[in-house]
Amino acid sequence: MTESAWLIDETRPIGTDDEPILARQVSPRRSGHRPTHNLALSLHDVVIHDNRKWFGEADIRLDMLVTTGRRVGEKDPSFFVPQTITFPRVKDGEALPIGSGGMIGFYGVPAHFLDLSIVVSRDKKDVDSLAALLKDTKDGEVTDAIGTFAELVASPQVAAVKAALDAAMILSNAAYRLLRTLTGTTIGLYRNSHLQHRDGFGIGRHPEQGSYRRKDLSFHYAISVEG
Repeated sequence: MTESAWLIDETRPIGTDDEPILARQVSPRRSGHRPTHNLALSLHDVVIHDNRKWFGEADIRLDMLVTTGRRVGEKDPSFFVPQTITFPRVKDGEALPIGSGGMIGFYGVPAHFLDLSIVVSRDKKDVDSLAALLKDTKDGEVTDAIGTFAELVASPQVAAVKAALDAAMILSNAAYRLLRTLTGTTIGLYRNSHLQHRDGFGIGRHPEQGSYRRKDLSFHYAISVEG
């Protein structure tokens, strides 16, 4: 799956104008500007406007993958957070029952960036969660991508941040391929990357008003600061 295959792709490539921003981002002298509060990324108001066009009477599963960098000394070694929730018997025009707080895709202190991807599939009972699929895959690209994040911790330089963002895209595309192969119905709904200094980790509501809508699906998400 290429970037263009995502129904909504709001990722922006890192250009030469972004190099000074990234240099400040990874500078040890900027450590006081790194976030000290937890951020929460949550998905809201996911509505299936016409499920018969896609799934007939089938149940629906929603997978979300959030990737971030990590810093030396942090106890949590995970660079990516996969989430899977299934929803039986969703009616046309009905919001998925994910609660007023939304579906939490990430909660913690990020480093360098937050990368988000969302996919929707037919819920087949014999398909593992996204976390299990990524853990058990033999895909060499996934293994290499995870190694790239480890290098980012060891050497947080501009080139390492750029490589980690590329690795985040590889993981997102790998998640799509795995789900597509096993369900046959996966739709790559959304992708975006929020850099620390260029985008302020994307704190706020996305979109600012209303919802995204593609292929009879609508939703919005928010990145908020704890407290």
